[in-house]
Amino acid sequence: MTLIKLPPEALKTIKNQQFSSDKPGSVVKDFNTFLNRVIEKPVPLSKGKRQPTQKWTSVLNEELTVPGRPELDRPLTIHYPSILGLYLLVRASGLGRIFIAGNNKFQLIINQSLLEQWQKLTPTEQYFSLLDAWLTRASSEIIGQELHGRDHRPLGCTGVNFLRQSAFNEEPASSICLEALPTSFGTYNIALLKLFGLADVQWLSTTQIAHLQFTPLGVSLLNAFEKSIDVQGLMLPSGCEDILYEDDGMLQVVRQWRDDVNQMLHPPAVPHHESYIIKASMYAYKCQRTLIVPTNATLDQLAMAILGAFSFSNQFLYCFLYEDCYGDNYEVADPQLKSEFTDCADTVSLKDAQILPGEQLRLLYNLQVVAQFCDSSPVC
Repeated sequence: MTLIKLPPEALKTIKNQQFSSDKPGSVVKDFNTFLNRVIEKPVPLSKGKRQPTQKWTSVLNEELTVPGRPELDRPLTIHYPSILGLYLLVRASGLGRIFIAGNNKFQLIINQSLLEQWQKLTPTEQYFSLLDAWLTRASSEIIGQELHGRDHRPLGCTGVNFLRQSAFNEEPASSICLEALPTSFGTYNIALLKLFGLADVQWLSTTQIAHLQFTPLGVSLLNAFEKSIDVQGLMLPSGCEDILYEDDGMLQVVRQWRDDVNQMLHPPAVPHHESYIIKASMYAYKCQRTLIVPTNATLDQLAMAILGAFSFSNQFLYCFLYEDCYGDNYEVADPQLKSEFTDCADTVSLKDAQILPGEQLRLLYNLQVVAQFCDSSPVC
């Protein structure tokens, strides 16, 4: 495994950069402002895209270092790109997770185990932990948005190609680039470029950019991760390893450049429980069943138990849909679909899925959602 090497000038830029709560950008300061709000009280989310509600967003906006000024009389959450970008970081870092608060109401709550790690990090370590979350895990799908390209992350979408030629440089972005970026790269990702101090961004409106120019730090860092970007939008060739996407990959890379980075956020161990109390609900029929399920039970066994509890016969194919603590979506299919899916319900257990109390696991049966499992509680 080869670590990332930088040209002398780029290495000097990164080594000499001062990192604090508001340098090189205000991302750490504004992120902690967002985080403190979540710690204080769960954040209400919309049912569709699961974004913070407009009322909550407008209040937080006034607390940011540079508040957004939407030109609309009744702006929506998507008209606050900085807050939407910070929300993406909260989810992709794992510090915030979605909780089902009854009657299909969604809330953003704090992940206490990761919060303890976060509070022990220095501003420099916090900065690179957020950069890691953004570049490697921040899929736009997490916040109900969509980008085109190899995937929905900033380095994998087609919009990144508008930001560079053969490499990232300090030349101002062209007018064509400025016009295409809001839809191809996402306004929230553009806002994060500024929050991270990677680019100077000036807005005409919440959906139009007047100016974008990378800083020396932005040029150095983004070119360092050139390997993670493919101009053609293709996957890396088989056998190629990209250290950035490995466990603690960012930590291994940044340690080469700075002596003051010793730790970053990493996934905590999931507590072991013998079984779970699962509330399975059919919201369309206002029907609910409560089951006690061993954690070593396969999802196939769980599916049969649920179908039996609701007096369904096992005549149709099914699949389970759920997301992990980082907001990534997973699909576990009926064992009869092994030829088409990698993960099948007879080989994946509840323990493997690592579902936490309050999270949601959906059973899709005969092309419709039969039950949603929310408010699962461990039985020790």
